[in-house]
Amino acid sequence: MPEEIITDDLDRDQELILAVYSFYTKEKDHSYLQYTAACAIFYYLTQKGYFIYNLKELLVYDYIESRRYIWEAKKFMNDINVIRDHDLLIRARIRSKTYRDVNAHQCSTAGHWYIDKIMASDPDFKNTMDDIRRTLSNEWGELYDVVLEESGPMLRSSRGRDVPIQDFLKNMNDTGTAEEPAEHYKPFFI
Repeated sequence: MPEEIITDDLDRDQELILAVYSFYTKEKDHSYLQYTAACAIFYYLTQKGYFIYNLKELLVYDYIESRRYIWEAKKFMNDINVIRDHDLLIRARIRSKTYRDVNAHQCSTAGHWYIDKIMASDPDFKNTMDDIRRTLSNEWGELYDVVLEESGPMLRSSRGRDVPIQDFLKNMNDTGTAEEPAEHYKPFFI
């Protein structure tokens, strides 16, 4: 992989986001992680202390073919865009049954190469990445699948164990505001 396409200006959050995408996706396999599922994973990892994103920032977004309030921190969204700008993540958009756009991303071949390069030179990064992988895996070391259930997203093991991702979906009260304080913003895409 040519060195010139990789830059060294990613921050640690961005590198770890890319590492998580590398667990779930590969360009050569044509595998993607739907954006809503990715938001759920990073919300869960923020709850676990791996990121310091604001857990109260909300976005109206598609969740199982309906518009719902989900978590999406401004910095997280910006981090995704920065990683994409470096060609380390690839975005795809498809139309859902209800004609809404569904976004998904995959770790590019260059992204996998970048992660391998950091792991080889930075033991702290490798240790954190391994710890995150264990957090996203069952007791047999198998990565959980992310399943979007009506009641909220779950991390699901192929061996039947579910780990609910608490508080990712936000309910609205009769006045149209979130039942708990939250910061709202409109998404942007570059």
